[in-house]
Amino acid sequence: MPTKESNPQLWTLRFKQHKVTVLLFVEQTQSFSSIKSDLLHALKTRGYTEINQQSLPSNADDITLGLPIDKNDPSKGWVGLDIPAMDVEDETGSKKKVGGKKCVLNASPLGAGLRDGSLLAFKFRRVDAKRDDDDLDMDDSDWDVVMPSYDEE
Repeated sequence: MPTKESNPQLWTLRFKQHKVTVLLFVEQTQSFSSIKSDLLHALKTRGYTEINQQSLPSNADDITLGLPIDKNDPSKGWVGLDIPAMDVEDETGSKKKVGGKKCVLNASPLGAGLRDGSLLAFKFRRVDAKRDDDDLDMDDSDWDVVMPSYDEE
């Protein structure tokens, strides 16, 4: 059997909501909007119409991604991946805008500081969710992620 050469540009990312985990092969520089489309396609291909009584969105833009607050202990909670736009003052006292949809940290897994095998949560936007000027969710609660444990019930 011929060996397949590994591609260091291709990463495996793990996406989790409730008890559902999806593994996707993505390029380091692939846009998060493209990754969300791939995630939605993977869920629909597997026959999911809802996850824990939440219907799958028709548009991948209605998926929000999150990172664990502590990557070594995901039970501590999750924070949204998108960095909202804000004004920051530098050493000279001038203000500059950082974050927002066009920020490099919001652009790709590599820009966001992720690595091969990183774990991300995903949730579906609610219609009544508050959004900022860049249409990013302002609410970082409601992450429905159930991590498996070895504890017996």
